[in-house]
Amino acid sequence: MKKLHNIFQYALAGFLLLFALSATAQQQFIVEGKIEFERKTNQHAFLDENNMWDEMAKKDLPKFVTYYQDLYFKGNRTLYRVGREPDQVQRKSWSVLDPDEIIASNLDSGSAISQKSFFMDTYLISDSIRKIDWKISPEIRKIAGFDCRKATGKVLDSIVVIAFYTDEIVTSGGPESFTGLPGMILGIAIPRMHTTWYATKLELMPVKESDLAPPRKGKKYKGPEFRHDLHDLLKNWGDEAQKMVWQLEL
Repeated sequence: MKKLHNIFQYALAGFLLLFALSATAQQQFIVEGKIEFERKTNQHAFLDENNMWDEMAKKDLPKFVTYYQDLYFKGNRTLYRVGREPDQVQRKSWSVLDPDEIIASNLDSGSAISQKSFFMDTYLISDSIRKIDWKISPEIRKIAGFDCRKATGKVLDSIVVIAFYTDEIVTSGGPESFTGLPGMILGIAIPRMHTTWYATKLELMPVKESDLAPPRKGKKYKGPEFRHDLHDLLKNWGDEAQKMVWQLEL
């Protein structure tokens, strides 16, 4: 009887090992493709409740402004740029910037080149990738068909960022300039900016060099120089300008 019991234990252990190996083999690890992100901003939240003109604007402007952006990724490189047009033309407050930036990131070297437009000028900015001290939690959310784990961090000294990432996509990138988690970021929420970015779909496709080519147009700046000049330009514009600064620095 004892011998049969041992045989049964060995057989069960072997079955469990084969099952684990099979599950591992079937797990999907994605290294290249294109992700569409939906950026949604609550522009009513930007308007002052105690301002008569802002209250009038709320009646004329839709509550949410939606844009689409695409993230191409392959291995350690990503390129983030404007995507398809929204289904309807949206009227928006002047303080909600159009997502016309292009951001090319090299995750191995920790460097990025971004192209941003502001006040009819275009800037080409070379910078290091922002380092964020992420704190990962056990919460899981389903985004674009992937189970994504929650992480929380801060940018620009005090702005809280809530992220959701999946380790099924190996590249540790994300929308805008958000990186640094053990997998691809598919969701971002910034309560202070009343804005979210969520992946709507993943397209599995070969990514060409041209898809990842860094932008080349604009007045050349180093990151610290651009941020200094931006703050100097907008320092007398009050709280409304600060909202634009945050958008331009992401």
